[in-house]
Amino acid sequence: MNEKLYKPGRLTILYVIIALFCFAMPSHAQKNIIINMAAIDGVDITPDNILNFQVQSGFPTNNATIKGVLHYRGSNLSLSYTFNYTLHEGMNVIAGDMVQPQWQFSSPALRELFLIYKMLPEGTYEYCVTVTPSAKVTADNPVGSTFDECLYHRSNSVFLINLLDPENNAKIKELNPLLSWTVNYPFASELTYRIRVAPIQQGQNPQNAVTRNNPVYDESNLMQQSIVYPIYAKPLVINQPYAWTVDAYFKGILLGGAEDWQFTIIQDTLHTGATPDMSYLDITREEGRETIQAVGQLKLKYLLNAAPSDTLTLKLINQQNNEVKLAPNRLLAKYGDNRYILDLKDSCSLKHANTYKLYISSFRGGKYVVSFKYLNPDFTN
Repeated sequence: MNEKLYKPGRLTILYVIIALFCFAMPSHAQKNIIINMAAIDGVDITPDNILNFQVQSGFPTNNATIKGVLHYRGSNLSLSYTFNYTLHEGMNVIAGDMVQPQWQFSSPALRELFLIYKMLPEGTYEYCVTVTPSAKVTADNPVGSTFDECLYHRSNSVFLINLLDPENNAKIKELNPLLSWTVNYPFASELTYRIRVAPIQQGQNPQNAVTRNNPVYDESNLMQQSIVYPIYAKPLVINQPYAWTVDAYFKGILLGGAEDWQFTIIQDTLHTGATPDMSYLDITREEGRETIQAVGQLKLKYLLNAAPSDTLTLKLINQQNNEVKLAPNRLLAKYGDNRYILDLKDSCSLKHANTYKLYISSFRGGKYVVSFKYLNPDFTN
């Protein structure tokens, strides 16, 4: 029997290839949901931008539940929201004013911090968005199928807390110095603070010292923005560099920390005088009982908290109890932290290694005395 061998044409072969390709392709390859969170990747999350994402849908119009969860690593801090949304085929731009999410928070303090003050605590968090269509869309995507996307971010509010005194790298003579800082949170009156002081070992920077070394002083729940190094803390050692920092808390939640600074306690016999980088002298604590050394200048600080303004009048007296002309002899002060640098070398005629007293009186009735030994910088180099 003589049969002819069937040879398919080119068009038939092409149809077969297309059919096989379509059969091999997953049925949901073009039927999918993609969540685009690029607009908020790398930025701090707030109530104003937490819903700034897009949802690309390959399905026909479908109702869906959208859920967002923000959770801090290594912590029980978390917040979440859910809302219903009608997804249309194509790109869906989620806008916060179009939905009313139902919020949940791990604590009332976190709810207040986020929704009222629009801030998040310090730390690394994961933020995930999940979309769940409410109806069966394809055979491969039954009811209950979910589509999600996540991003990671670290919240760090270091620039909202600033250390003031002692200045960074300051050389001070007080074994119980005043440690002070300032914050620019709009709700500063509701914050508490933790202060840490730690020795700096050879080869360490201040950040490593605070993080790794046992602190000589560590105190929490401070309400004020300054504290004198307490007598119940481990005594500070002369010529030992110390690092210190301050963390701010809102109702027990860590908001952030200040940049780590350092200072060193020095001794008169080992130091020629007050170098330009010495810490500012708080005149409200001065009664003239101790004599400091001033090389060419005096750096003074005046904290005014009881009035919007004040005027300080200066009077300089030498060892013979005679007044020495000083310019300027009046200083204006405003509410808050006031800093002054008095040029002793060029603004008045002082004798090297002589002792002087600077009497300071404020318009509001304060009386202060700064006793210092003047050292001409030309003779101390």
